[in-house]
Parts: sequence; C-alpha cells; structure tokens
Amino acid sequence: MYEKQSVLAFGAHPDDIEIGMGGTVAKLNGMGYDVNLVVATLPNFVSTDTKEQRRIEATMSAKVMGSKQPDFLDLSPDEIIFNRKFTTLIDQIIRKYKPEAIFTQWIGDSHQDHQALTRAVMAASRDSNNLFMYETTIPGGVTESAFRPQLYIDISETLEIKKNALNCFDSQKIRCGDPWIGAIVGRSLFRGYQMNVKHAEVFEIIKITKW
Repeated sequence: MYEKQSVLAFGAHPDDIEIGMGGTVAKLNGMGYDVNLVVATLPNFVSTDTKEQRRIEATMSAKVMGSKQPDFLDLSPDEIIFNRKFTTLIDQIIRKYKPEAIFTQWIGDSHQDHQALTRAVMAASRDSNNLFMYETTIPGGVTESAFRPQLYIDISETLEIKKNALNCFDSQKIRCGDPWIGAIVGRSLFRGYQMNVKHAEVFEIIKITKW
C-alpha cells in the first residue's frame, strides 16, 4: 500500500505555524504529504483567551490547512527550555513520524519559547535530513539578527487557505488588532515579489539533502 511521506512542523504556540508557513502546510498537504503539526504549549495572555479556546482554534485551523489535529504537548511555560528532557520529548516525536522534512521556528526570533523549541528540534534532528526554519512571527520577533531567506515556496494558490486558517484564531485577532492578518499577507506579497510570483513563504535552511 502507498504510504504518504511525513512532514513535521513545530510551533511553540497555536498560530505560530500558520503565521510562518500556513500556505506551505496547505500546499504540502495538497501535494500528498502527511503534514503533522506539533504545538508545544497552550498559553493564555488575556482574560478572554483560555487554553481550551487556543486548542479549539488550532484544531480548526489544522483542519482548514488539510492536517489532522495537532499534537498538543501542553507544556507549562517553565518547561519550554532547552534541556535534555525537552529534547528527548522532541526526539520521541521525530522517531514516531519519521519525517521526510522538519520545519521549526527561526532561532533568531525574540520570543524565548520560539528559541528554546528550535534549539531542542535542532538537537533532536541531528540524524534527520531536510531541516528548515520559518520566518519570524508577526507581531514582534524583531531582533538584532537578520532572517536570511534561502528557500522560497510559492503559496499563491494556497494564500486563501492560509488566511482562512488565521481567521480561526479569534483570540489573536482580538489581541493583535485589525492589521494582524493584513500584515501577514503583506509579507507574503513582499516575499512573492522577490521570487516573481504573487505570494510566497520563506525559510532558512539548516540542512538539506538533494542529488
């Protein structure tokens, strides 16, 4: 029986994956890959934002993008640290799915959870091929380091899916304000212009094996 090739995408929080690579998730699912999403923690930043709401939003969004319900690790913020325990947990997930490619967050992001997650993913992926980091989150994410786009993926045909996935996050639309989705779409328009298509998402390459 034909077995779909697995892809793993890691995000520290619900909506991180959608912001950075929602169009790519939808595209890969449409190409026949089995894209599995992993969400490390379920924070609640405001009084109207609960863990259960974040879980429901992320589950709805995954369905929109063509993926199964994410693996919610439901770690406390104090557990999102780069240590042996966290790395071992990530290693177990990678061994479970045996992915063809792994995506995680940009290590230069300003959010400590994003940094810690990616350090753990990189350590656990030491024997894996095809490891990529997606672009920093919006809003925030700005640091003294510069993101270096090296892999461009045309998401012109899946942009509407990405927008619909982002629209599942009512809690974040309230927290981040009206320009939030527009800013994310604007960045994809800018990245698309760089590669002569309408919309694109970009990635830094940690490791890739070809030919």
